[in-house]
Amino acid sequence: MLKRTYTILVVAFLVLGTLNTFGQSISIGVGGGLTQVTGAKEYITEVMYGGKDFVSEYNFGAMGKVDIPLIPITPRVFALYHKFTGNGLISAARVKYSQSILSLGVGASYSFVPIPTGADPYIAFDVMYNSYGDFTTTVNGKETKAPKNSRTGIGVGIGAEVTILPIVNLDVSASYRLFNLIGKEDGEKTLSAINLDVFIMFSIL
Repeated sequence: MLKRTYTILVVAFLVLGTLNTFGQSISIGVGGGLTQVTGAKEYITEVMYGGKDFVSEYNFGAMGKVDIPLIPITPRVFALYHKFTGNGLISAARVKYSQSILSLGVGASYSFVPIPTGADPYIAFDVMYNSYGDFTTTVNGKETKAPKNSRTGIGVGIGAEVTILPIVNLDVSASYRLFNLIGKEDGEKTLSAINLDVFIMFSIL
């Protein structure tokens, strides 16, 4: 046990030493924001007209970045949780729909020339694995659930990292996301949304 612990510590120090040698900076953060559903029509139409009435909901999650000196491209990973709900009347029945999505993504941001005020603007591209929770339909209090599934999507966005303290940055972004671009069933429409997010990023190396 002691030997294994020693080996893990040695490997960890070697990795950290290698990262420091190349001057890389790793940052992690937490945050969230607003997810505004933009399509397809069946998702945003009111329930009484046959839609789901998914409009806007809050999201939250975590993100990690690796800044590489002299290269304007920053790899990143993230996890973001969304939950969409909509409700309304169909005839005399009260109907509610809900759908949760956990997005696990990898991507990269490309930084422009930093602004002297401490802001570093960027554009970003992400690929997302989206794990859909049960799609729940509630009619007059009685629930039915459709099976869970998963889809692959992409996101593009713009943002900026603003320096708050030497080891604390504020990452502000706006992105357009297609949640089920790949893996759709026949007749399934593409779920798209605009995300407005803020993450507090802490440098750990």
